[in-house]
Amino acid sequence: MEVLTSYDVSPHFYYGTSRNRTTEVLNSSNTNFHGVYTSIQTQVSGLPNEIVIDILSRVPAKALMQFKSVCKHWLFLIKQDPKLIDLHFIHSKSRPNFLYIVPAPEKGILHTSLIASFVDSKTFQQSISCAEIVEASTGGEDEEVEAFVSKVRITEDKWFPYSEVLEPVNGLVCFVDQKTHAIRVYNASTREATPWVISTLLAEENHKLMADKSTMKIKSHSTPIYRFGFDPEKKEHKVFCFWRLLTRREQHRHHSLERSEYESWEALTVGSDTKWRRINAVPNENNQINIAEVLPPAYSNCRQVYVDGTIYWSNKEYYWDQWGTTNRDDPDVIVAFDVGTEKYRLIPIPIFILEEPRDEEYRLPIDILVLGGHVALLYRMEPYVVKLWMLDDGAGKKLENCRGNKSNWSTEIIELPFYCDNRVGGFGIAGSTDKIIFECRGCNNSVSFTCLYSYDRKKKTCKRIEMDGVSSFTRCSRRTLITTFTESLFHV
Repeated sequence: MEVLTSYDVSPHFYYGTSRNRTTEVLNSSNTNFHGVYTSIQTQVSGLPNEIVIDILSRVPAKALMQFKSVCKHWLFLIKQDPKLIDLHFIHSKSRPNFLYIVPAPEKGILHTSLIASFVDSKTFQQSISCAEIVEASTGGEDEEVEAFVSKVRITEDKWFPYSEVLEPVNGLVCFVDQKTHAIRVYNASTREATPWVISTLLAEENHKLMADKSTMKIKSHSTPIYRFGFDPEKKEHKVFCFWRLLTRREQHRHHSLERSEYESWEALTVGSDTKWRRINAVPNENNQINIAEVLPPAYSNCRQVYVDGTIYWSNKEYYWDQWGTTNRDDPDVIVAFDVGTEKYRLIPIPIFILEEPRDEEYRLPIDILVLGGHVALLYRMEPYVVKLWMLDDGAGKKLENCRGNKSNWSTEIIELPFYCDNRVGGFGIAGSTDKIIFECRGCNNSVSFTCLYSYDRKKKTCKRIEMDGVSSFTRCSRRTLITTFTESLFHV
């Protein structure tokens, strides 16, 4: 584990203009944190430990990182006490945030001329930014939703390039480097990060076949597929990687090549494993389909979501390969992977959902999201209308969902004030069942042209979220990830 330091943080980082009492104390202290620490320690030092834990669990993570300097006891509580870590995560769900991850552009990429003036700029850095979601009352029943973005500019040379970011799970984010087949897990609240953990699977498989002169080198048939989740029983984060491997064997007599293909799974337990370990992705006994048939193809942007110990993803998405075809022949299912048991289930999508009348271009779901603890598929029905299909996959319903139970699905029609196409996505807010955030990705995924909307399911109203601080991103800043985010003290 290492801590990424040496950066400048805005005084409103994570807070915006909220009226949180702790924020006011810190912001009014003129950076004289030593005096604040002394005052706080004096006021709570005589309190029972349980009360101290309860108080600290309600403090935002950025302040807690500073409170570690108060005394050794507080340092222990904030970094190692499981009760404080769990309680803090529960309270953090009532303080929703947005997470922005924006990489610095690399030289040599397409359209370099558009960003040439920014590549060598000292102010145009890769950044991880957070925005607090604030709802300001207008005096009536309507509420005006605002979000405040504060930029964190990384100035340390050790910051890293990456090719993919998996969505945050309990405050942790997983970065993937497809060039080296490595991952790194980062806590956006505590700024702790693991070292890169590189997969040696290809090298090991090739070593096994070196003695067989008739077999050519193994190579990956597709880009490995990564998944990220949390085991709530053992309180462990895990990263999974699925490989499709291809071997070519020479037939000397006919001078031809015989190809064979097989799959392999790897897993990594964050904070425990120092290297990848091989696993068998065991199917549930009710599954009649091999998981290789329903996993996304190479270079897929198929999104995963996590809820209650299970990782979900749809095997269908809009993508085009070099032949201009899609994976439409595969069965329409949701893949549900249990993080603890490392087993998967396949949940068939009902026919009445698949055969709904809609444009052929929008036959597939435009997004998958979690709403109120339920996994949901978002379909575009009309230019300004989407339909949400939610699945109750709670305890006691998992096996019946695998058998095609239709009664656990519910639906909801949503009218939007903006045009809906494949650039529209959605995500829920932790701790809320009434709000959905819609993202309209702008031209070339530019942060400055990305719009966010808050939809209230009860009032059936949709309002644009005003973002204070987005102007700090340049027009050439391409978002890698924008999503809702919950602070946490979980270790990496």
